[in-house]
Amino acid sequence: MTTQRIEPPSPLPGTDGGWLWDPGIVFLNHGSFGSLPVAVAEAAERHRRFIEAQPIARLGRGVGELLRAPKEALGRLVGSSPERLGLVENATAGVAAVLRNMQWQPADRVVTTGHVYGAVRQALHRERDLHGIEVVEVPVPLPVASGQAVVDRVISAIDEQTRLVLVDHVTSPTALVLPVREIVSACHARGVAVMIDGAHAPGMLPLELDALGADWYTGNLHKWVYAPKGSAFLHASPARACETHPASISHHYGAGMDLEFGWQGTRDVGSWMAITDAIAWMDAFGHGAVMDHNARLAAWAHARMVDSGFFEPISPADGSMRGSMAACRLDARWRTRFETVEALQAAILATGSVEVPCMDLHGDWLLRVSAAPHNRPWQYERLIESMQTLDRAS
Repeated sequence: MTTQRIEPPSPLPGTDGGWLWDPGIVFLNHGSFGSLPVAVAEAAERHRRFIEAQPIARLGRGVGELLRAPKEALGRLVGSSPERLGLVENATAGVAAVLRNMQWQPADRVVTTGHVYGAVRQALHRERDLHGIEVVEVPVPLPVASGQAVVDRVISAIDEQTRLVLVDHVTSPTALVLPVREIVSACHARGVAVMIDGAHAPGMLPLELDALGADWYTGNLHKWVYAPKGSAFLHASPARACETHPASISHHYGAGMDLEFGWQGTRDVGSWMAITDAIAWMDAFGHGAVMDHNARLAAWAHARMVDSGFFEPISPADGSMRGSMAACRLDARWRTRFETVEALQAAILATGSVEVPCMDLHGDWLLRVSAAPHNRPWQYERLIESMQTLDRAS
């Protein structure tokens, strides 16, 4: 299959060095845990040392003031009032907080898709086991023809017992950008609450969360905002903020999201303080320039992968459902040569020192690449060369 020729973008000046990852590894998996710029890592360490110098004054009495700047910077980034942003360790914690606060009845239903993140699926199963609710995973077969096809499938699964629709903004195994605005609008028209798992979206896609209007939205900052690990947020709509509490209840229960999430017990807030530094790091290159570079590089990588003959596209050809990642399906030959998808992933790493995730989604073997400021076209060529080597050896 030959795709329309796409040229890779020029590297962003100043992004060749200054990262903590091992230069001996071709790192095409930024989408899992991110990769930390040295400047942001150093800033986080300065914040930790600042706190440790006077932990009672600065953590015990002053944590609210320490978190004011990062929350204000985050609010500007995602289009939200800082008072309705709660800082959490990761998007999974954001999902857990919302699910734990739902007043479930045994006949209630939650609708999600078959592309739901594995940890979120398990969180939903826990609610099912505890409260007797029904969890409905709407099948979204591959390849996906359009975003509207996903909307139609989700809406068709809603009935009068549906309490919550929980969908990804960017799916993890398939790297599909879902039309969340249309999903939110359709669900609200039917009186159903919506939570968006935006684990990958901040820094990948422009966000205006207040305008989006979802009841809840959670997102990671350690991926595409280049903040330290343990940096994430939960956003609530004005109508939901008063009923939104962290999973770890502490001294400020009932005092509002700002105070409740600002103090969930003793923890290292250096990562949260460094959110300001991570956003400033992006701003130095231009936030839009970083997103554009990553999207264009992912589009080029996707086309190159499909042209190689080892990968099958799973998203619309116009790129309307891709962001800074691209996932493709592997043909059946690989399932006959490797016992598991994890074995294939290990073989790619051993053959070409390429770190890239391979996943099994309902019997489809998928490979997903990420495009970050530190990635270069030759790295995706190395992936293809590794696949060629493995193919000849089998």
